[in-house]
This record gives sequence, C-alpha cells and structure tokens, in this order.
Amino acid sequence: MKIKETMHRRVAVLSLKGNLMGPPETLKLTSDIGQLIRDGVTRVILDLRHVNWINSLGVGAIVKSLTLLQKEEGFLYLVGMTDKVKSVFAITQLIKLFSVHDNLQKAIDELNER
Repeated sequence: MKIKETMHRRVAVLSLKGNLMGPPETLKLTSDIGQLIRDGVTRVILDLRHVNWINSLGVGAIVKSLTLLQKEEGFLYLVGMTDKVKSVFAITQLIKLFSVHDNLQKAIDELNER
C-alpha cells in the first residue's frame, strides 16, 4: 500500500494505492492521520480510487481515523470507492458514518468551505 499526501488549502488528500488489509498499511494510515492532526490539519479526504481490496482491519483503520478527526472537530471524506470496497462498507453498514463522494474536486471544494 502506498499513501501519497497532497494539500489543497485546508484539506489534506491521502491517495491510497493497493490493498488495505492490516499492518503495516493500517498502522501507517492511522499514523499519518495522527501526524496531520498534530500539524493542525483536521479536514482529510481519503482517495480510495486505487484501493483494490479492504478487509475488516482496513475498515477499522478508517473508522479509527474518523474517530481521531472527530475528537478534534474535524472531518473525513471518502472519495472514489470501488464497487468491491463500497460493498464492504455497505455490508457492515459503516457507510452511514461517512461522507462518501465520487468526485474528488467537488469533495475538496466542499470540505474547504466547511
């Protein structure tokens, strides 16, 4: 799993590529979110367009990331979920916890306005 970070004004976009299925990937994701919070960034988008598969550990890392950001009155958007990834979130009904978007630029614009 590769994670690429880009800043768009007040919004950090973490682009994930590969599988999110457990350590070390899940630990890296939550560590990166923690570092963003320490840096004062609390508006984050996870770009999941290139995530091939996610399991319960990967979902847990995303939920933990959401919790960390919410404790700081922040936001976490999920963008570009593939059908496979979306099905995991739908089956667990965790999709209801997240703001899910198809268009990255629209999500960035919306989150910058919050």
